[in-house]
Amino acid sequence: EYYKFVMFRHPFTRLVSAWRNKLLLADGRINKYFYKNYGIPIIILTRCKGAEAAFLKNQTGNLVTFKEFVVGIKNGIVDRHWMPQSEICQPCVVHYNHVGFFEYLNDDTNHILVQLGVKDEVIKADKVSTAGQTKSTTVITQELFNSLTNSDIDALYEFYKRDFILFGYDKDVNSPSFPFPGIPEIT
Repeated sequence: EYYKFVMFRHPFTRLVSAWRNKLLLADGRINKYFYKNYGIPIIILTRCKGAEAAFLKNQTGNLVTFKEFVVGIKNGIVDRHWMPQSEICQPCVVHYNHVGFFEYLNDDTNHILVQLGVKDEVIKADKVSTAGQTKSTTVITQELFNSLTNSDIDALYEFYKRDFILFGYDKDVNSPSFPFPGIPEIT
């Protein structure tokens, strides 16, 4: 018998995190795999003729913008790092012992480790991650989504609609509860 758990994340913060991690510079370098398979197709789709050659000549400039990334997704350029989580983890098919949320990572991690009998081995997630040492992904998500059109936000909501419904997330990045899921209290 296996202990099965899954962790979900707000679709919009996950999307921003994927864009930042896969298509922005990391330590002054691009992720060649993601640029070849996703960045170049997005550039070809969103920019004028010749943009691909210009990008390949100067790989440190003219990176895929977030708006271009959204256009790519709307046109079917999708990878497992930003596809709907419900398609990857199939929560309606797999019977998980625990469904957790990235937004409650420490609490969910503690619960899982207690269930597995390894509570004393806990390392706090905030002590492991270097994310958020400048701006948090939540703040960056709010800024990026506030720069999108309502049409783009609606299209992304439709793309992730099942995740929003299954996990109780709000699509309004300006909501006071963003990015936390709206989970009813169990009494």
